[in-house]
Amino acid sequence: MKKVSFKADRCTACGSCSVACAIVHSRSKDVNRAADEWPAPRARIDIQEKGGKLVIVRCRNCKKAKCIDACEPKAISRNAEGYVLFNETLCNGCWKCIEACPFKAVVRSGDEKKALKCDSCLDRKTPACVDACHTEALKVEEGAAE
Repeated sequence: MKKVSFKADRCTACGSCSVACAIVHSRSKDVNRAADEWPAPRARIDIQEKGGKLVIVRCRNCKKAKCIDACEPKAISRNAEGYVLFNETLCNGCWKCIEACPFKAVVRSGDEKKALKCDSCLDRKTPACVDACHTEALKVEEGAAE
């Protein structure tokens, strides 16, 4: 399983990772046109400051994913490789997955009708957030779910 690691001492909190995530998940996939989309594209990753330290907020593909158990319409599931995946078409907007995630990695969509979470950019060779990180604070490593 590919895992995105975070080195806080290398991060400048520039936000490039979040912007890249939002763009790759936009309808247009274009930085100039994505800004005009409705609902606005939303990043599934965030860098926040907590207790004087930078932390990454994104899906950790937990071994015991509370979001899966909380999701009544079964929009969240685990694939054979262990990734926790989200099916937006099944989401009913109940927000129980958001409440259940201890890492605050499930967020509301731009129009607040659906939940969103990191999909690990499984359709890409490298996750967009990693490609966008110029300080190498984000890197892809092989690892297990947390």
